[in-house]
Amino acid sequence: MIRRLLGNRAEERSLSFQDIWGRGLDETDLATTSGEVVNSDTAFGLTAVYAAIRLLSDVTSNLELSVFYRSQGIERPFRPLPGWITQMNTNLANHEVIGQCVVALLTDGNAYIATLRDGTGRVLNLTVLDPKDITPSVDNDEGVERLTFTSDSAPGTTFTTRDITMVRGSVIKPGTVEGLSPIAAAREMIGTGLGVQRYGAAFFGNSAIPGAIVEVPGQLTPEGVAQMKAAWNDVHRSSGNGHRLAVLTESAKFSTVSLSPEDSQWLSSREATVQDVARLYGLPPFLLADTSRATSWGTGLSEMNTAMVQYALRPLAGKIASAFTQILRTEGIAVAYAKFDVSAINRAGPDRWTSYSKGLQSGVYNINEVRSWEGLPPLEGDEGTKHYVPMNLAPLGDDGLPEE
Repeated sequence: MIRRLLGNRAEERSLSFQDIWGRGLDETDLATTSGEVVNSDTAFGLTAVYAAIRLLSDVTSNLELSVFYRSQGIERPFRPLPGWITQMNTNLANHEVIGQCVVALLTDGNAYIATLRDGTGRVLNLTVLDPKDITPSVDNDEGVERLTFTSDSAPGTTFTTRDITMVRGSVIKPGTVEGLSPIAAAREMIGTGLGVQRYGAAFFGNSAIPGAIVEVPGQLTPEGVAQMKAAWNDVHRSSGNGHRLAVLTESAKFSTVSLSPEDSQWLSSREATVQDVARLYGLPPFLLADTSRATSWGTGLSEMNTAMVQYALRPLAGKIASAFTQILRTEGIAVAYAKFDVSAINRAGPDRWTSYSKGLQSGVYNINEVRSWEGLPPLEGDEGTKHYVPMNLAPLGDDGLPEE
C-alpha cells in the first residue's frame, strides 16, 4: 500500500480554480497586513529564517545516531543495529533524511516518514513526505482511537501508523492532531520582515537622490555644469582631501541631502527582524550574525551556545529520535530506543579540556573514552579503561589514618 503512495509522488495533473479554492491553496488567505504572502516557500526569502532553519537542520542531522537499551539501570548499545538505521534511504544519505525531517518540523510543524517494508514487516526504506500532501485524522473504531492518514497522491487509500510515522512540533491546542506551524504562527512578523526587505530593495533600486547639491542662481550651460563638477571633485574627492576648505563664488550654495527618518529606520527594522526570528526558533541572535547583545547573558557566547543546545537542539533531536523509536516498535523491538548524542556538541567546545579533566578526576570518564572523542586510538592493555578518583577523599570526620 505504501508503494502506491511513493510511486505516485511525481504525478502531475492540472488543477481548476474550484480545486484550488476548495483545497485552501488560494494565496489571498496567506496575505499579511504588510501585503506580503507568507508560506513555507516565501519565508525562505528572509535570510534570517533561512539561516535559522539551515543551522538547526545541519547540526541535528550531523549528530551521531545510535540505538540503546537499558539493563539493570545501565544504558548499553543495542547490537546488531537495524539495517534502516545504518542506511535510511537508498538514494539519500542519513543526514539528508534527518535534515528533511527537521526542515518539515520548522516550517510546517509536522513531519511524515513513510516506511517501506518487505513481506515480513521489516523496514527497508524511509522517505520523508511533503507535509502539505498528508492529512492526519483520528478515527474512533468502537471506542478505540486510531491515527490514520490520507494523501492526495493516493486518493481512496487510508494509511496507518505502520505505514507513516508522524513527528509533531509544538501542539498548542488540546485535542488537535497536527503541530503548529512556526511559519503560520509568526506570519505577521515574517511578513513585516519581507516587507522591510522589499522596501529597502526598492529604495536603492528606484532612488535617484544625490548625496550633495551645489545650487547656482541663473542658467548654466551643460559645459559649465561639467566644469564645476570636475573642479569640485578635483579638490575634494578622495580620503586625503576630506574636510578641506571650500570656497563658493557667484552666490552658489552647498547643501547635503539626508534621508528622512522614515527611510533611515529600515535598518533598525531589519535588525529587529533577526532578533524576532532568533526568538521564534530558540536561537541566540549571535548565531544569526547579530552580535548586539552577545554578552547580555552569563559569561557571553559560551553560555548562550549551551542554552541553544539545551532549549532548542535537544527537544528537536528528541522528537525525531522518538519517531525512530516508534519505528523500532513496529518491527517488534520493544526494549531498544533511538538516541542522538547531543552532548557531543558541548564536548567539542573550547572548554572541553576542562570538562575532560573534571570527568577524569571524578571517575565519570576513563582515558579511552576521552581519546575516542578526540579521534585517537585507545591505549594498549586495560589501563585506558580504568576509572580514577582522588586519593584524599574520606568520609566526614575521618582523619584518613589506618586503624591500629
